[in-house]
Amino acid sequence: MKLKSISCLFSILLGAGVSVQAQEPMSLYFMETVPQTSRVNPAHRPRGNVFVSLPSVSFNFRGDLAVRDLLQQQGDKWYLPIEKQYDYSKLYKAIGKRSTMFNINAEIDLLGFGFRAGKGYVTFGISEHVASTVGLPSDLFKITERGFPNNSTLDFSPLRLQAMAYKQYLLGYSRPVNEKLTVGANLKALFGQVAVATDIRKFNLNTGDTEWSFDVEGDVYASMPVTVTNNPDKDFPEIEEQKDLEVKDYIQKYAMFSNPGFAIDLGASYRFDERLTVSAALNNLGFISWNQDLGGLTFQGNYPFRGINYDASTDDGDGPFDALVDSLETTIDYSGTEGKKFTTTLAPLLYVGGSYRLTPAISVSLLSRTAFWKKGVRQNFNLSLNLQPYSFVAFNIGINSQIKGNTYFGTGFSIYLGPLQFYLLSDYIPVRYSTVTINEDKIPFVPMRQKEVTFRTGLNLVFGRKGYVNRPMLD
Repeated sequence: MKLKSISCLFSILLGAGVSVQAQEPMSLYFMETVPQTSRVNPAHRPRGNVFVSLPSVSFNFRGDLAVRDLLQQQGDKWYLPIEKQYDYSKLYKAIGKRSTMFNINAEIDLLGFGFRAGKGYVTFGISEHVASTVGLPSDLFKITERGFPNNSTLDFSPLRLQAMAYKQYLLGYSRPVNEKLTVGANLKALFGQVAVATDIRKFNLNTGDTEWSFDVEGDVYASMPVTVTNNPDKDFPEIEEQKDLEVKDYIQKYAMFSNPGFAIDLGASYRFDERLTVSAALNNLGFISWNQDLGGLTFQGNYPFRGINYDASTDDGDGPFDALVDSLETTIDYSGTEGKKFTTTLAPLLYVGGSYRLTPAISVSLLSRTAFWKKGVRQNFNLSLNLQPYSFVAFNIGINSQIKGNTYFGTGFSIYLGPLQFYLLSDYIPVRYSTVTINEDKIPFVPMRQKEVTFRTGLNLVFGRKGYVNRPMLD
């Protein structure tokens, strides 16, 4: 694809707003003083009788590669992949056989509130979301090391991009079934704003002594204010941003109820006694159907060509990958498409946890979180200590561990200033740092193992914060 056209797609998408739903900090699950705990388990009822959620922000980044996977140490120096001392076998082991993934999710809560209604508890919220997933095929990294050897096949089909921005309206309700069991659900109406998604079923580059060929089949779907025009003089269609849009066009696109979708969260909590409580939640069971501002590309077939014109002596910094992109745009036959509807799904999350209260002010908890992706799962565990020494302040201190990943420090706290509550929660705080020396320059405090960053911060107005009469927040 043309880099200019790709840049146009990304600039429109990133400029559309800020979160599919971000993974909340695991420390939020057992923070009883923070009303947003009902986001991760609908059965967790806020302890305040009434709350109003002021604007808040949640952010999550997850990558399969850490700094230590890209940099390699020999003696007291570190080397980049472009240097001859670099050992690519270690990088391939970190990437995996097929691809490496990167996820960025963000969420802005615009407004929310909740209140006790008889035995039940009702919550409502409006929020903006942006989510993106990028998958890079492992064979793409082999080009930097090996170039394009003859009589070989490079498989780029794991290449994947899914990104979207949407608005969410949440209505939640929880209610005790009896003195031990409490159940809850969050119903979420979703309205898409912009999206781009790829469906690459085949993308192979076959090299030979005299001729190379591409064997490709796939589609690119988009819902955004762009125009895709087939150009008879060029293989790649022209992609241009729609100009001269009026204010009413943006209001219809971003404030109204277009591209509808739906999701649901389900949760339950069971109190064995005054000390032990177990709970579980299954979140993000839903989808968005995109049916406005539709456009895209389709490509299919086997296309021969006679190699890449690449001269290292005149390299301007883009290298062989840019030469490959230039060949793709002139060799493969593309066609622009209009009006092709598509659907994107959210990534379901399964929480299972238990909490044991040592004293009215101290409890310990264990939490499991499983994220279900298109081609696998990601498993995290959290062991934490929850402290509430006074009714106006609470802390969470924990350790997060990932299967086939690393161990991080996590923490959170909330404090009341009258009815105003401020809270800050963060997972995946590195516990180890290193000093890296590159070209005689020393860079201190580098989190070499860092693969994920998650935080949430915001303000609430909480009334009746000491809790229910029969279940006080702190005796």
